[in-house]
Order: sequence, then C-alpha cells, then structure tokens
Amino acid sequence: MQDPRIRLSGTVLLSVSAFISLPGAVLTVIWWLVCTKRTTSFHDIRTTVVIFMLPGVAALATTLSGGDGASYLIRIGVVLLIASWAYSERYPGEFLDVSVWLFGNRTGFDIGLIGEMSLASAEVLVDEIRRTRIALLQKGQHLSLSTLPPVITSLLIRQLRQANERACILALRGYQCGGSLCPQFRAPAADIIAGIFCVLIFAISLVT
Repeated sequence: MQDPRIRLSGTVLLSVSAFISLPGAVLTVIWWLVCTKRTTSFHDIRTTVVIFMLPGVAALATTLSGGDGASYLIRIGVVLLIASWAYSERYPGEFLDVSVWLFGNRTGFDIGLIGEMSLASAEVLVDEIRRTRIALLQKGQHLSLSTLPPVITSLLIRQLRQANERACILALRGYQCGGSLCPQFRAPAADIIAGIFCVLIFAISLVT
C-alpha cells in the first residue's frame, strides 16, 4: 500500500474492528490476505512466540475465569497481525508527512517529529536487544532473571543518552516548534479500494 494516509487510517479501523468483533477479526484477516502483500515484521518464530506469549496468558486466564479466551486470543492476534503488517510497510518519515498533512506545519510537524523519533528509538532498541543477546551467547549466557536487570538498566541508560543527544542537536539547530514540509502522496486505485473495504469491515463489526 503506497499511500500512508490510507494505510494508517486503515490500520486503526481494522484494529478496532478485530478487537470488538470476532466476525470483524475474520474479515480483517481476509482483507490482509487479499489486499496486501501479506508481509509482517515477525522475522522468526522466537519473536512471534514472545509477542504472543502475553495475550496467550491473558486468554488462558480468561478461559479459567469462565470467559471466552479463544475469542480473545483470536481478536488480539489479528490486531497484532495488522500492527505488524503496518510496521513492515512503513517508510521513514511517513508519520511526519501524514501529521503535517492532517494538522499543519506547526502542530502536525511537532506531532510527526515526536512520532518519528519514537519509532527510530524503538528500532534502535530492537537492534540493541539483538546485540545484547549475541554478546550473552558469546559469553555462554542467556537472558534470564539474573541477567535481565543489568540488561534493562544498560538499555535504559543508552536510550536516555540518545534522547539527550537528539535534544541537544535540535537545540543547536535552533528548533523551537513547527517546521516547513510539503508532503506529497500517491493514492493508486488499489489503495482506495482497500481503504473502502476497511470502512465496510468497520461498519460490519459494529453491528455484529
């Protein structure tokens, strides 16, 4: 999907649809299979297991308490699937483009800049975790309850230092608020049709 405006709005509509309705979750999976290239950011089975571990525990607790844990797990799983697809399709700067298009060069620029910096920090954090795991394996260790506190502390310190460095760079460049940006978007017919189906799925999920 080339138009980030349609992709981001579709992600929100489909996520809400999947969460509030089981038929909405099923239709969302069908939409993902038909209207996308079926890409995700789940690169290996271990990452997938870790991501779905918490929803799985919550679904088990729901089942044990008399609720419909299976339905919960399916709906949350589809929400995670759509979020993973949206993340894999994004390009650097698209959140800034959409924010400026939506809210203007002042408020929109600030919101977009914060969003882009947050996403960049998340990507750096993922790389840091991967390097940390490699370093532990080279020492014959694994992530465990004993190694987790120092690892978390180290990652937190690095993130704080990086945030301070970025703040200093923005201050040195004289940034105060707002900015000038003229985003351009390309919305092919396939994207528009996919967006219309997102709206239809959302409407169906509201009445089912």
